[in-house]
Order: sequence, then structure tokens, then C-alpha cells
Amino acid sequence: MHDSFHSPHTPIVSKDYCELEFPSMTYPALVLVHHESEIVPTHWHAGLEINYVIEGTGSVTIDSDVQTLRPGKLCIISPYAVHNFVAENRGGRSPLILSVSFDGAKVSRVYETADRFLLSPDAPGSTDDDRKAMIELCMRLLEATDDDTPEITLRINSLLYDMLYLAYDRFVVRTRSSPVRRSGRNVLQPVIGYIESHYNTTVTASELAEHFGYSREYFSRLFKRCNGIGFKEYLTALRLQDAYHQLMFEEETSLVDIARSSGFPSVRSMSAAFERRYGEPPLRYRSARLRP
Repeated sequence: MHDSFHSPHTPIVSKDYCELEFPSMTYPALVLVHHESEIVPTHWHAGLEINYVIEGTGSVTIDSDVQTLRPGKLCIISPYAVHNFVAENRGGRSPLILSVSFDGAKVSRVYETADRFLLSPDAPGSTDDDRKAMIELCMRLLEATDDDTPEITLRINSLLYDMLYLAYDRFVVRTRSSPVRRSGRNVLQPVIGYIESHYNTTVTASELAEHFGYSREYFSRLFKRCNGIGFKEYLTALRLQDAYHQLMFEEETSLVDIARSSGFPSVRSMSAAFERRYGEPPLRYRSARLRP
């Protein structure tokens, strides 16, 4: 078993949520196998990402679109899409999720315009056979992460490039009309840092716009253009991430205290946001997943 594939990994993320580290010099992607409940924070990167759920449940949020994770779920995340995911136990069994994040810089050397495409497992023209082929590659890659033969590096690279080719050959939805311009010099870096530090207060878009010298309308347009989602959605996502962690990992904390400490104005507003994202009220959700 290769520890580099199976060890927990928390993304190193800049203030504008760019994932900064792709540590492998050997492969064109960061390959991880998630074995336990965890929250992968909001981030983006210049390469596409492919996730496949073998066991467990949870959710993935891609540019504010929330999708339920379940066994057999295949996710293909476009370059520069802002995303996060939550992995959970299912029926007392730990998650088993394969995650493959391609290094945009390495991919661009062999396919210069790779970051100009939007991709989806349900792309027009893709078939069930195409999805089965991608899942088969995922399972072969998962098996390879436990291999320790001398040929393992060749095997894994072969599988990764097969996945990359299949993704761009069969799962492209459309081409972006212009390149995405996210970068570490994002003009909203100071704003993102402020929100990250104050999301559990009564921060509003109007207050932020005034604080940083923008009109309310321009601030809202600029925020969505630079970050892919609106300010309110972004703020709620941060608060939900905090509330989820408290709910699932600090079981003695009451809903009142969770709502207050994560920035929601009331238990009712927190519960409504939680149910919209996770499909169930907080206590029912926790009870179903923490049941012995």
C-alpha cells in the first residue's frame, strides 16, 4: 500500500481558495483515497477533478450546485470550478472515495486548451458505456494504489492519462467563450480574508462593499465574477461548513449554540439552510448517520 495515496490530505488553499500544492513529481494528478468522515474545504484548481464513490455518503458542492454522494456516484469537476465535499459513514461503514485532481500546469503541457472546457459525467453525447468505462478506470486506479510492484509508476500514469483522454473525449459539455482569470492576485483577496474571519458575525454585502470602497451593486457583480458564486451563497456555505462540523463532531453542542457560533441569526434559518443542502433537518441527519 502506498501511504501517499491513502494518507489524509488537507488542501493548502490561498486566500482566494486556490489549491496551491500538487506534491507529486511522478504523476499528472494528486490521487487520494478517502477512508474516513471528513470535510474537504472550499477550493479550486486549474485542472479537472474526478471523484468516484465506492462506499459512504455525503455531498459535493460545485459552483453552488449541491449533489448527493452515494455509492456508484461519479463526479467530474471542471477546471476552476469552486467546490468542496463532505464524506460520511453509511450504515456504520466508513467511506471509500477515490479522488483524482489533475495538475493544470502538467495537463496544459500536453493539451494546451484543457482549462477552457466545461465537463460533466452527464455531458450531451456521453453514454452509459462511457460512464462505465470511466468507473472501470477509477476502480483499476484504486486497485493500483495498493500495488507495490516495480511497474506501479507506469501503471498509474497509464491509467491517469486514459482517464484524462476519456474525460475530454466523451464528457465535455461546452467550451468557455473566454479563459477563466482566477489567480492568487485576485482583487477580492482582502474581502475573502475578511469574510473568512468574520462569517460568524452579522456581516452583510452592503457593509463589506462600504468597508472596501465599492458600491453595493458593483461589489455583488465583482464577487460573483471572481468567485463563481454570489456573496450570500458563499457566506452561507462557510457557515454551513462550520455548523456541519459542530453537529457531527461535537455531539453535546445544542442547535442554539451551533447556530449562534456559526453565524446564523436563528436555529430556524440554520435548519432551513442545512435541509436545503443536505436534504434533512440537522438532528434527523445526525441521528441517521451516527446510529450505532
